[in-house]
Amino acid sequence: MQKLNLRWKPLLALLPLWFAASTSHAANDPLAPTARWSAYTAGRALTPPMGWSSWNAFGTDIDEAKILGSAQRIVDAGLAAKGYRYINIDDGWALQRRVSDGHMVIRPDRFPSSVTGNASTFRPFTDKIHAMGLKAGIYSDLGRNTCSQAYSGSETDLPKGSVLEREVGLYGHIDQDIALYFADWGFDFIKVDGCGLRAYGPASPKVRSGQYRALPPVLDLESVSRSDIPAVQAEFAQINAALKRNKPDGDFLLSLCIWGAADVRAWGKNVGNISRTSDDITPYWNRMLSNFDSAARRELYGHPGSWNDPDMLYIGKGDFDADHLVEARSHFSLWAMLNAPLMMGADLRTMPQELMEIVGNADVIAVNQDAAGNQATLAYDADDLQIMVKPLASGKKPLPSSTAELPRSRST
Repeated sequence: MQKLNLRWKPLLALLPLWFAASTSHAANDPLAPTARWSAYTAGRALTPPMGWSSWNAFGTDIDEAKILGSAQRIVDAGLAAKGYRYINIDDGWALQRRVSDGHMVIRPDRFPSSVTGNASTFRPFTDKIHAMGLKAGIYSDLGRNTCSQAYSGSETDLPKGSVLEREVGLYGHIDQDIALYFADWGFDFIKVDGCGLRAYGPASPKVRSGQYRALPPVLDLESVSRSDIPAVQAEFAQINAALKRNKPDGDFLLSLCIWGAADVRAWGKNVGNISRTSDDITPYWNRMLSNFDSAARRELYGHPGSWNDPDMLYIGKGDFDADHLVEARSHFSLWAMLNAPLMMGADLRTMPQELMEIVGNADVIAVNQDAAGNQATLAYDADDLQIMVKPLASGKKPLPSSTAELPRSRST
């Protein structure tokens, strides 16, 4: 590892990109550049989505009060007015799948509003979110089972019941579940994880112990050639088609969370709005830079309609808490330059005001939300300096509004 004296300038170089094709040439050449994107347009992602997700703050230890409390802080702090609109429930909400009809059952102890007579429904919850002027997101997995079922060290927050009842992922239930989540329950966003297609092979200890049924892995993080790309593509295509049927107004977002596996950068843009480029972020400087690097050279794969996703913002914990404001500002600015989704992950109910001001910085948000949709390009790369160039729709050349010198002890 090389130690670097990094001097990040969060808005270092916002320079215009000029196209120099003649009008006559463009008229005669169907392949001439137009300076406009022609790509996936389903869903609502003309600019990178902004909002909040429950995972970084709470993991699977989620409940209605925590989520609604964070949503209320977004509204009260004025962040909703600045574009933060998605309130996303991550893993941990499902109690079980009813075997008799395949219907998903919500954990009633954690989401009391879901209990309506003999029914289990998120509709009262999503109605509350929508009444705040926000949108609601939910979580599922490509396989039969989820990431927390594969990797959690505790059974406390995991689905309960028989082997079949604990199969809460989309596998074999895509059309049924998407109709339930979007048409019946009123969600607007879904994050689809991929652990169910990589962690439940016949050799898995949890499969061998009889806790879960085997599902041969088709995702391999180490090798594209060992991933069954057509199988993964087909499942996401089915999800995409189900979303279009159940949200005919196009008011939905699909997040593909398979960490850059199965060559997703080449085709994810055709079926979804957000595509993860790395494994999960953690609240450490070096890990943040690693996630940044996973997206920094993929500028041609991020554009209006579908965006590179180096994972959620970790502002509020560890190296990005209120004692590390320089690092928090840099983290936020780098995500803005990448056109990454600005999805906060802290417990907003207790977020210090200094950090709320960082995520609410209107100038930095404007860079992320610029209508041109150009992800910053790495224009200069040396041992101690990187310069990112992000062409804006206006064609202006704004000067950096601030500079940040990071501690010399930081390394990458």
